Amino acid sequence: MNRAIAFAALCLFAVPCLGRDSYQSVECKKFTRAEGVEVSPEFPDFLYAALRAELQKAKLFKEILSEGEVVDSASEAQSVVVEGSLVHFKKGSVIKESLIGFGSGRRSLKASFTAHRRSNREKLLDRDLQVKTSSRMNEKLLARSLAKKIVKEMKEGLKLK
Repeated sequence: MNRAIAFAALCLFAVPCLGRDSYQSVECKKFTRAEGVEVSPEFPDFLYAALRAELQKAKLFKEILSEGEVVDSASEAQSVVVEGSLVHFKKGSVIKESLIGFGSGRRSLKASFTAHRRSNREKLLDRDLQVKTSSRMNEKLLARSLAKKIVKEMKEGLKLK
């Protein structure tokens, strides 16, 4: 009787965890800008720093690697690389935002990003995102909101805790 209960408990708790991948490290690469995207030259640096900070805060990975950092060959399969590009940027208008309201005149940024395994470049995620912020906010806050959205997508898409 005790063995049957132990086996049932094992099935309930161990089996759902078998299909879940676990990733040890993540490498963030600086996002590129598509032609015509008029963000400041420092924006990719802001986004890179914000993405690393948000990943650290979320504690989804044991290690957050800098761009180009080397990983042991044994742990390459459990390492993820995140890279992407800024596709479209709309400056927004303080006047429209103030007079019209209802989201009109807001600053928006569209980006696409991929997450893939370092070892065989197997694509794990491929997403297009858009964030909107007040046109009064600076670019650092726009980068931070995009980084938060990327981390949220990674958490859901990679099924991380």
